[in-house]
Amino acid sequence: MRKHHIILFAGVTLALAAQESTQDLGPVLVEAKNTSKTPTVPSLEQSRKELKKTPGGTEVVDADRYLLGRSSTLADTFALSPGVVAQPRFGSDEARLSIRGSGLQRTFHGRGIRIMQDGIPINLADGGFDMQALEPNAVDYINVWRGANALAYGASTLGGAIDFISNTGHTSPKTRWRSEVGSWNYARSTLSHGWSDASRDLYVSATAQQQDGFRDHARQENLRIFSNFGWAWEENQETRFYLTAVQSRSELPGSLTRSQMIDSPRRANAANLLRDQRRDFDLLRLANKTAIRNGNLTWEMFAAMSFKDLNHPIFQVLDQRSQDFTAGASMVHQDEWMNRENQIKAGILLTHGVTHAAQFGYVSPTSSQRGLMLQDDDQMASNAEAFIEDQLTLDHGFTAVLGMIASHNQRKNTREFGSVNPTTNYDLRYDQLAPKIGLRWDGKGLQFFANVSGSYEPPSFSETITANTARNAQTATTGEVGVRGEHAFYRWDLAMYHSQLEDELLAILDPTTNLSTTTNAKKTTHAGIEMGTEIDLLGQFWDETARNRLVFASAWTYGRFRFEDHRASGYDYSGNRIAGLPPHLIRAELMWRHSDGYYAGPTCEWVPQGGYIDHRNTLKSDPYFLIGFRIGRRTEQGISWFLEARNLTDEVHAATTGVIDHANGADVAQFLPGDGMGLFSGWEIHW
Repeated sequence: MRKHHIILFAGVTLALAAQESTQDLGPVLVEAKNTSKTPTVPSLEQSRKELKKTPGGTEVVDADRYLLGRSSTLADTFALSPGVVAQPRFGSDEARLSIRGSGLQRTFHGRGIRIMQDGIPINLADGGFDMQALEPNAVDYINVWRGANALAYGASTLGGAIDFISNTGHTSPKTRWRSEVGSWNYARSTLSHGWSDASRDLYVSATAQQQDGFRDHARQENLRIFSNFGWAWEENQETRFYLTAVQSRSELPGSLTRSQMIDSPRRANAANLLRDQRRDFDLLRLANKTAIRNGNLTWEMFAAMSFKDLNHPIFQVLDQRSQDFTAGASMVHQDEWMNRENQIKAGILLTHGVTHAAQFGYVSPTSSQRGLMLQDDDQMASNAEAFIEDQLTLDHGFTAVLGMIASHNQRKNTREFGSVNPTTNYDLRYDQLAPKIGLRWDGKGLQFFANVSGSYEPPSFSETITANTARNAQTATTGEVGVRGEHAFYRWDLAMYHSQLEDELLAILDPTTNLSTTTNAKKTTHAGIEMGTEIDLLGQFWDETARNRLVFASAWTYGRFRFEDHRASGYDYSGNRIAGLPPHLIRAELMWRHSDGYYAGPTCEWVPQGGYIDHRNTLKSDPYFLIGFRIGRRTEQGISWFLEARNLTDEVHAATTGVIDHANGADVAQFLPGDGMGLFSGWEIHW
């Protein structure tokens, strides 16, 4: 059965289930937002309390924050999240999603971050993840652990973890219709409904989006269905089933030179037009999570399986079909030890994935039609991870944290057809321990924290199959200090980190062949500052009810990523900046807020210095400053609405860039133009 038939079938099934639920689930309970009756999905306040226990950079993103305006790309979702760099390639789902320099050279199919839905990983078994599998309109809130701070959730990567916490029939017990329209024929609609009774709840969400895009050959059409059904057979015992179905169709406009971008930023790369380059993606995912609370002990068990179909005509036609399976269990025990509060978390995660990856040529040099098969690979990835973390309360407000992750990973590739050489057939195995020690001090409205943590990431298939093969796992040791708190009318969150990496996985794009190759850089460092602030300029205290507020909110992300010791092809990279990101990314807004839900004010994005495009540091992108304006009203009852203008000065800029080894200072086609001036509006109705 073709995947779009599966998606259609899933949609019809959910619609019938929704109709049945209105008849069978009994009285609908209408409750305040973010309340939770479910052990499997904690409330927003529960998550905020839990993440504050982490002695490192964390954040809880309430969906109400990004639903004040257009909510289409990851840049919209994480606009005010310090440390999270989300740069869309061309106003699309795909983006460079990076935390502390993780996978910083990927502008598609990310890596270096564990992406989860309600604590269940959605990454493929080799570590990669697809932005198309995410739908911010279907979540209640998002948990973010920056860097090596997600150890207690089994994530050992440099970038940390992002957990999308689903709406349920308890947290979204109404019918909701949200629509957005705007420039370049942008249209996006979400229809959702939640039902609940004393022991069961059901949530169903369907989102459809289409847009022509600011650039030529950038049309997108997406359909996403997210649903979950929970059954609590006892007060503290519940199981929840998840169904996700995604169909995504995207044209790829490609990269331009700087002069092409300045002259005509809407144009597409000629090669992308010639080959009709695209990324068409289908996904079907089923999952289950069961939680059992017994006094001070909580057990969670989960399992998931996903089926992905990718048709990707670029320099060749990539045709991949993947099946991935996940199973895991964790426990949390809270009690006293030696008359001190103590919390232990431990768990195990098993993942296994198989991919059938074929590549085809084109019929002719000027054709976009698929030709003969050039190669055919069978790929297998498996992982076994175990983790444990202990938090022990000490005297005078201090809490000590000690933890460890142990991992065993396998990456195997077998070429069934095509040129076979030692780089194409391999069976790689990795074993690693990643420890963590941290200290937290809690005062009244103030918290200081520090930690030293290990991180670890074996290469994905995108790294190990390339010409300059990366065979070693990337490891790092990170030191971090920070402070967060709230006082009167001021809130802040500040973290500073320094990571020493060995064998960093650095993908290099060859500008001639347009093929990515990857090497293990011997020694590199990542260092940075992440700071988020929120200030009421009218002096209204945050713990008091205020009729009017004038709030300045900002997120500053600074990163310095550098080669310390690496030589290749007769060139010494030591001291060079690692290409991919500008040093500073600043996003901010000044918003008037009224207690009746009204808001209005300007927004901005500022990149004061361009970032290097090549590792030899001969070519940089340009700085830019974008300003926008937003006005609207958001309420729990009735109609919410917004009007938003972006890039009001119509500034030509590169939203992100490619990364290559050596540009020779020439104007190479590695610039991905950002959107010009755009106008958007939206409305949301609850009933």
